[in-house]
Amino acid sequence: MTNPMRTLDLETEFKRLEDLIVNSRTFFLAGHLNPDGDTIGSMLAIASVLKRLGKKVRLFSQDPVPENLRFLPQARSIHSRVPAGKFDAAILLECSNPARGGNLEAVLKRAVKVVNIDHHKTSELYGDINIVEPHSSSTAEIVYRLFYNMNVNVTRREASCLYTGIVTDTGRFHFPATSPRTLEIASRLLETGFKFSRVNDLLYATKACEGLKILGRALESLELKAGGRLTVLTLKDSDFKELGARSEHSENVINYGLMPPGVKAAVMFREEEGRVSVTFRSRGHLDMSAVAKTFGGGGHRNAAGCRIKGTLHAAREKVLGVLTPLLQ
Repeated sequence: MTNPMRTLDLETEFKRLEDLIVNSRTFFLAGHLNPDGDTIGSMLAIASVLKRLGKKVRLFSQDPVPENLRFLPQARSIHSRVPAGKFDAAILLECSNPARGGNLEAVLKRAVKVVNIDHHKTSELYGDINIVEPHSSSTAEIVYRLFYNMNVNVTRREASCLYTGIVTDTGRFHFPATSPRTLEIASRLLETGFKFSRVNDLLYATKACEGLKILGRALESLELKAGGRLTVLTLKDSDFKELGARSEHSENVINYGLMPPGVKAAVMFREEEGRVSVTFRSRGHLDMSAVAKTFGGGGHRNAAGCRIKGTLHAAREKVLGVLTPLLQ
């Protein structure tokens, strides 16, 4: 494939990471809380390549791998307990700041180098090495570019992980961040011969009963505000308990909020213990990352999120107070 053009600084950061990988022996990998396909897929692909290079790798996710991603190769190697010991390098994936990865402070202090790989424009440059490329469709796309620079031949299993990251973070190549480079990389991954139709089936045509029920409950809560330009979805903690569902079962529910004609933005409130998880989606130039950043979150222009301490009612009042005027 053609070598993507990047800024000199980004080229330098890639080269520094390549050197770090060559000269290091032990690695710690972590992704963000409530991990998605991009986080898990990227983590597993990097771990596989590192192991093939003879490195020792420990994978961490504070929240469990979602059920719909457990088919990925070596998904069971991701643990929820922070390992002891020191590491030559700690690589954080899709964490705009270290806190997005959970309770990582202790292990990061024990790492000689910290690497930040992210594609969110709100990412803080907290790493010793920062590969932050907001124009990439996904972290998996950035990881593929790293492998390409290192002349690594991606295996079928690694390709299935990277494809999962790309296809989920682009909404099946629907979101605006999808570029010709994204499709070119996806094409190269398909050339490895992995069963992409099976991956698509497991990701998009298979859904747990709890997930279907929580989707129904969310759609029942649907409200139209700002003259029909804003959709609001609400899931209470009691909904999850009543339906036997977990937070992962509400993955992608927010996307239904953009379906009503005339809607420009959607927000979903998910009540958790002592806090509320808020997810944003939008069309066009309405910047949801700026809204999320107001409440300590972040993300992309058309897809972002945050967590707010306090009650569901208070979180709704705060967020809608900021978001609604933007749609007037």
